[in-house]
Amino acid sequence: MAAAASLLINVLAARTLGPAGRGNVALLLQVGYLTNMLAMAGTDRAYPVMIPPQRGALAATGDAIRLVLPSGAIFLLASIPLVFTIGAGTSSGAGLTVVAFLVAALAMVAGGAVRTAAAASGVAGPFVAGAITGQLVLVVAVAGLAVLDVESPGLWLLAYGAALSLTPVIAWALLRRQPAGASPDSGHLRQARRLGLRLLPAGLAGMVMLRADRLLLPWLGSYEQLGLYIVVATVAEFAVWPVQSYVDAQAARWHRQHLTGTLRRARPMLAATAYGLAAGVALLGAGSLLVPPVFGDEYRGSVALLAPLAAGTLFYSVSRVAVGLGVATGRARSALVADIPAMVVALAAYVLLIPEWGALGAAVGSAVAYGVGAVLAVSTLTTSPQRPPIAVLPALPARQRYPR
Repeated sequence: MAAAASLLINVLAARTLGPAGRGNVALLLQVGYLTNMLAMAGTDRAYPVMIPPQRGALAATGDAIRLVLPSGAIFLLASIPLVFTIGAGTSSGAGLTVVAFLVAALAMVAGGAVRTAAAASGVAGPFVAGAITGQLVLVVAVAGLAVLDVESPGLWLLAYGAALSLTPVIAWALLRRQPAGASPDSGHLRQARRLGLRLLPAGLAGMVMLRADRLLLPWLGSYEQLGLYIVVATVAEFAVWPVQSYVDAQAARWHRQHLTGTLRRARPMLAATAYGLAAGVALLGAGSLLVPPVFGDEYRGSVALLAPLAAGTLFYSVSRVAVGLGVATGRARSALVADIPAMVVALAAYVLLIPEWGALGAAVGSAVAYGVGAVLAVSTLTTSPQRPPIAVLPALPARQRYPR
């Protein structure tokens, strides 16, 4: 449902704002995603592994919020000068842009904390209810903006942030009805923070690899090129959402199987490869037919970007599962070995290709970077020796999957 709602929002924004306005909103969202990554500081992957077995969903949510609160405040404040500069050059103005950005970024950070708690505790209902409500309200809000022909990027971003703020608010309200769980224990939070900091460089590298194309396109190309790129890159991103959700849901299970010596890595790797191939082919075929009639003739140039984005979908799917298996089996370095070189390749490719090829250069550069990351992640996973993941970890109880 989230993918369908996001696709509809993408279409409405593209048709109403045009390539330049759509590119401006996309740039501000990328800054928000980067701020969220820095605020999480790797705890979104570390806490689900470190959570004590007796910790309840409400207590886990409180833990996740405490983990992101200090860093979230720091990075939100640090992002204001950049957002002010971006907003000063738009029809929205700097003031509205900064307010809208803060609302959206706070929604991302709070929603990320609630999602982390859902992954850790296995209690997905409150998070899913909040996420669905937020998406539905956002669809209604942007539909209203489209009907009124509102062309202010700041107002579109404000609608995005206000609607998605409902996700953590509703999730918290529903969780308050559940038992609190065991008494707070700062030990597991310290362990989660330490592991998160170990994973943060890889997380940042992955974020740069995934988002730097959108951050650099306005500076090395133009907002119009970013607008052409984002409408199809967003669809490609939808295609890999299920992979990351699968990795998050299976992390604790893979960890338990590793502790007992029953983990078989071939099956999830083959599943990731098959899914990536199918998703890439679907993206290429459906996109070639649907992009011009759905988004408008202004976006006909986006069709040429589909082939490299389809290849990137395959490579990224494989790398996420390989890195997830590495983290679950105590190989935090696998994320570093895969994502940091891929980030370097991505940045080099973007700097070389975007000035000449624009959006196509960004698409080709991302595919090359994802391919490097996939090769390194699989190589590290298959050559690293088996060893206990983290000595302080107890075996964790079985938990249900949760949808994202």
